[in-house]
Amino acid sequence: MLQARGIFKVLVVTVIFSTTIDAKSVGITSAYSEVQSCQPSSDNPIKDFNILRTLNETEAHGICYYNTTENSICLPHYEEWRNIHATWHHPESGGNVQQQLGRSIINYLDQHSHSRERCDKSPETCDWCRVGGHVEHYLNRLMKKVQEICSLFAINELIHTGSSAEKTNIFRASEFDHLAILANFRQSRSDPNEITYTGNDPAHVNVTGEWPINVSKLLGIFQKSITEAVELIHSDYLSAPTVVLGKTGVTMYFFYHRKPPADAMKISIDIAIGVQVVGNANSDVVLVPQRPGSVGSQQWRLSYPTLERDMLLKADASVSRVYQLLKFLSALHHSRDNLKREIPRKSSLTTYVLKTCLFRYMHLCYRPEENTWLGQDALRHAFGVLGQFPLNSTEMTSFFNRDIVEFNVTAESKKAATEIISKLDKMI
Repeated sequence: MLQARGIFKVLVVTVIFSTTIDAKSVGITSAYSEVQSCQPSSDNPIKDFNILRTLNETEAHGICYYNTTENSICLPHYEEWRNIHATWHHPESGGNVQQQLGRSIINYLDQHSHSRERCDKSPETCDWCRVGGHVEHYLNRLMKKVQEICSLFAINELIHTGSSAEKTNIFRASEFDHLAILANFRQSRSDPNEITYTGNDPAHVNVTGEWPINVSKLLGIFQKSITEAVELIHSDYLSAPTVVLGKTGVTMYFFYHRKPPADAMKISIDIAIGVQVVGNANSDVVLVPQRPGSVGSQQWRLSYPTLERDMLLKADASVSRVYQLLKFLSALHHSRDNLKREIPRKSSLTTYVLKTCLFRYMHLCYRPEENTWLGQDALRHAFGVLGQFPLNSTEMTSFFNRDIVEFNVTAESKKAATEIISKLDKMI
């Protein structure tokens, strides 16, 4: 399909994709408008994040400010989204309308996604990074207090992961993921799927003395320690904390604001716990808690957080834009029957699934030394990426380790991938 459209000339050779690509050596051009989210702001540095923009949005402001939950995100510029939503879910639209839809989607992302191109040039003026910087500063202080409360959670490193670290956020700078590498635990030498305690604090022998160490108990103590610590650490930017137990760690919800408080927006911060793997001095490969309902009976699984992050950061910005586009289309498809300003944060095509498909597509088609991905080809590349979705399988394995099943392919996810592919085919 891609060759028939004249996009690539793919040589049938074996090429090993390297994560050491120098993005600065590749020039990027774009046929679309410049991204606005990282432009400097003259009056209010976070005006792009204020939900209340005009008098006409007063009602929407009340809804988003008071009722935004942990499972939803309040859309910026809702009228633009609603127009895109109506066209996307209207199958009778002709070719010209579909092409205009593609331009509208790209323009929306230009305004409401983290721009690598501008951010790399001038990070000090990037509002997305500014919010992330305040979060990072707060977390460093918080984790020191957590260690004082419970030595089990002394850490070697706090790794910034996920979309905010990859600079691939869309809609709002509202989600921040981190991985705390525990200093007093190591991978077990006798059972690589379990961990052992290497510290000497007898206070929690009921946890550390067990074999295997119960990850549910460990996470429960982690939540309790975080809950105590947030009451002791003050921030000028974060207020009204709520702490809940997550699947692999703890999730905290805050209002992020400058003065006055009316500028507040809700953000979530995930802190997962991780343990170093034997023989791996850095954090490229770590053990993290197994997600409930995952394949297998082990409590811990291998994860590759910095490899995932660095593959996107070391590729050029046009690759990140394709990933942002895929996340947008997934959210758009998942919100078929939702005409509200708030949409679910999660969809049937998870960011992990989209990222894995992207990495496999990059392995086949990303050759920055030969041909740079251009902005005007973002929709075509998105079409190619979804071609890597395992429609004929029930499982999706890790890009970094094909022996690890990371995702159970559901009928719902297959339907979503198929329908998005069909719509992209009309748009390109």
